[in-house]
Amino acid sequence: MNEAEIVARARELFSDRIGDDAAVVGEQVITTDLLVEDVDFTRAIPLQFVARKSLAVNLSDLAAMGATPSHAVVALGLPEWVNVEAFLVALADAAKEHAIEIVGGDLSRAEKFTIAITAIGRAERPLLRSGAKPGDRIYLSRPIGGSATGLFLLQNGWPLDGERATSYAQRELAVSAMRRNVDPEPEIALGIALAKVKEVTACIDVSDGLSTDLHHLCDASNCGAEIERERIPIFSDLLSEGPKLGVRVQDVVLHGGEEFALLFTSSLRESELSARLGRPVYAIGRMTRDRAVMLREDGVPRVLEARGFDHFV
Repeated sequence: MNEAEIVARARELFSDRIGDDAAVVGEQVITTDLLVEDVDFTRAIPLQFVARKSLAVNLSDLAAMGATPSHAVVALGLPEWVNVEAFLVALADAAKEHAIEIVGGDLSRAEKFTIAITAIGRAERPLLRSGAKPGDRIYLSRPIGGSATGLFLLQNGWPLDGERATSYAQRELAVSAMRRNVDPEPEIALGIALAKVKEVTACIDVSDGLSTDLHHLCDASNCGAEIERERIPIFSDLLSEGPKLGVRVQDVVLHGGEEFALLFTSSLRESELSARLGRPVYAIGRMTRDRAVMLREDGVPRVLEARGFDHFV
């Protein structure tokens, strides 16, 4: 079974509320994420970044639901190599930064370092994946492609300071891309703001990749989509410097995971919505009645396959 099939089976067995970025119980919004050594990170990544990311991925799920974070519990499977003090201090600092209180959890010995965090927030109007309508504009909250580029560089032995770069521009791209991967920024304030705009109809965070998460949103809303390649905002310097580093730019932009940007829909025009939010957001296409998910490139539409990350493929 792939990830989508496991989630579908869980909905059958447990609750048809399963399937959004987080569970909604009354006004509470609850999410959980699991990070496992050698799957989601390696020992080469400093523990401070592992700690921050383990919280950020949960907060991004709350952001996608328009929820204000409040509390979290943390469970750790600890091998002997982990400096527990350093990890806990970094996690505490991240929690203070995002105004979330860690109130409990569990500890165990483990062969691989394993971190499971459950985060809780509150939302008066939770944003679901299922509210998009044909004709709604499709938005991204920020340029994408950076995290997957950073992962590519880390997997190819690049140090976080980017010292292998041969130019200033190349180093700037490398350092910022790797930082985006190891220390992602959840869009909490934007998620809260989106929930207050009644014309915002659906939302998901880009954790598995634009192509896959757009499919998730379309499936939940029983719609299709058509996006335009030229309108997708791309991480700074990626187009000019990425190919020099061996990066396949189109692949990391369309299919790269762990961006944690918000992908959402609204009936409002880009200029109007950006003005309402007090920051830029980027319209990249529209929802359609046809269930197909399409990418228009140089005026020609083609099917956009879901080729993002799946733990079980």
